[in-house]
Amino acid sequence: MPAGLGGGGAVGLALETVMGTYVAPTVWCPILSEGLRYTSDNYYSPQLRQQTIVSDVKLSYYHTEGDIRMEVDPNFIPYWLFASRHTPSFASGVYSFVPSSAGAASTAASGMVPRTLSITIIRNGVTFGYAGCVVNTWEFTVDNGVLIANMGVLGLSEATQTPGTPAWVDPVLYGADAHQVFLDASGTSPTFATVNVDFNGFTANLNYNATPQNRIRSDRSASYIAYGETEATITSELDFLDKTIYDARKAGSTQAIKFHSLNGGNTFALATNAFELVFRRVAYDMYEVGLGGMGDLIMANFTGRDIGIAGAAAYTIRAKSPVVIS
Repeated sequence: MPAGLGGGGAVGLALETVMGTYVAPTVWCPILSEGLRYTSDNYYSPQLRQQTIVSDVKLSYYHTEGDIRMEVDPNFIPYWLFASRHTPSFASGVYSFVPSSAGAASTAASGMVPRTLSITIIRNGVTFGYAGCVVNTWEFTVDNGVLIANMGVLGLSEATQTPGTPAWVDPVLYGADAHQVFLDASGTSPTFATVNVDFNGFTANLNYNATPQNRIRSDRSASYIAYGETEATITSELDFLDKTIYDARKAGSTQAIKFHSLNGGNTFALATNAFELVFRRVAYDMYEVGLGGMGDLIMANFTGRDIGIAGAAAYTIRAKSPVVIS
C-alpha cells in the first residue's frame, strides 16, 4: 500500500450502549485533524543479576488519548457534548448541556444522560477503533471567522474494527457573520440585551481534569474515566475604550458573558441552527492594557474564570440541531 494523505481519512462516531463496548459508526463526522493514540507504560525489570541493563519487559496498563479539531457543525457537535461532563436535555430541537458533578464517566445505555463514544478512524485505508471515549477538554474559538472546537479525548481501550462505508452530508458552518458577544450583570437569568462589538476574538475553555483509572482485573485497558475539578475560562482581546472591565477586575466584581453563533435567523429562537455558550458569573483573573508601538491599536487582554452561582448552572451550552439522539 502506498503512503496516504489525511484527506483520504474519515472519523465515525457512535454513542455506546455499554460503556467501553465498541459500537460501529452511526454517523461520519468531518474533522480538521486528529491525534488519537494508544498510550501505554512498559514495566522494565531492574533485576540484580550481574548486569547493568534491564532484564525483561511486561506491558502495563493502557488507555487512549489525543486531540480532535473540527468546525462546529450542528449535525455533529451534540454527539461530542453528550460524551463530556454534562447533564443533557432536549426540547423543541434544542440540546442543552449544563455542568455535572459526576465523579466518573457515565455507564448509561441510552436517553438524555451522559454517554461514552466509540470512535472509528480510517487512516490510509486502515481502521482503528477506540471505545469508552469521553471529551475531557474543550476549546471553542473563532479562527479566521469560523467557530472551531478543539477537543481533548480520553478513551478506555482500542480494538481493530472492520470499517463501515463513510457517508457525508453537506457542511453547516458558523462563519464570521454568525457570531455575537454579550455582557451583562451576573445572575441566574441575564437578559443580554446589548451586543458588545469590541471583542477581537473569543476563546472559551472547559477542562474536567479527567484521568483514566486502572483496577486489578484480567485486562490491561482502563477501567473507567474519573473526573476532577471543572475549570471554565474565557480569554479575549478587546478594543480599550474605557475602564469598565478594568475597574470590575480591581473590585473583584463578576459579569455574565454570552457567545452565540446563528444561521438562518437573528435570534436563537428564530435561527435554523445555532450554538450558544452562556457563562453566568465570570471573575476576571487578568486584565492588561498597555501602549504598543506608534501605529499599534491600544488593546486590552483579559482572562476570566466562570464560577458557581446559586439558583442556576454556572454555564450552559445550547445547540439547535436537526439530529435526533436517543
